[in-house]
Amino acid sequence: MKKHCIPVLLVFVLIAGCTAPDGDKMAASTTPDVSSSPAPFPIPLNASLTSPAQTVSSPVAKPQPAEITQKFNEKTHASAYENKSVAVEVDYREYVDWFMAHNLNIRIYTPEEYVCGQYTVDMINDSAKAGYKAYFAAITFTDGSGHALLSFKSTVFGYSSWYFFEPQTNKLMSQETLAQVLNQNIGKTVAEVNVFGYFDDAGDKDPTTWRFAYPLYTKKY
Repeated sequence: MKKHCIPVLLVFVLIAGCTAPDGDKMAASTTPDVSSSPAPFPIPLNASLTSPAQTVSSPVAKPQPAEITQKFNEKTHASAYENKSVAVEVDYREYVDWFMAHNLNIRIYTPEEYVCGQYTVDMINDSAKAGYKAYFAAITFTDGSGHALLSFKSTVFGYSSWYFFEPQTNKLMSQETLAQVLNQNIGKTVAEVNVFGYFDDAGDKDPTTWRFAYPLYTKKY
């Protein structure tokens, strides 16, 4: 049975975006296709990135608590899955290979115009077009600022887990390494991570107007 939306409200602190390494460029993709309008969940998106793209290797997965998931049907487009309160899994190796091959010419960061949230939204949309289900991950730092990452769920070595892509650099992180990697690359301490099954940017470049709902994964540090 489909779960009800559980919107959450937060005070928006900062809306300045993330700084990408010099020379990264990427063409903008399509506007997300959403129809429902849950209560807004403002996300602060303010951080600086310093590390270049790195080669991805298969993760060493650790046992995780059991979670409800939907197995992705390769013959059905990702948009066909309507239950946003249940995570859709993708094949880890297939999706990582696709992401790294697709996200080659990363669009340049532009303050108040194209920041970490836009990078994430564009790659989520591109993933959906290719038949992969990805999600919006909102990172909150201890100083009140925030960051956005693309996330996906997959089973590796028999264990189901969440993984995170920094779409500005193609850096791949796991649940276990995310806080450490962001601390090293951005110089900030992660306070909380939330992955949402629904987001709506309405084609707006101002993150304060974006809506988020159906939290699928939450971790406080």
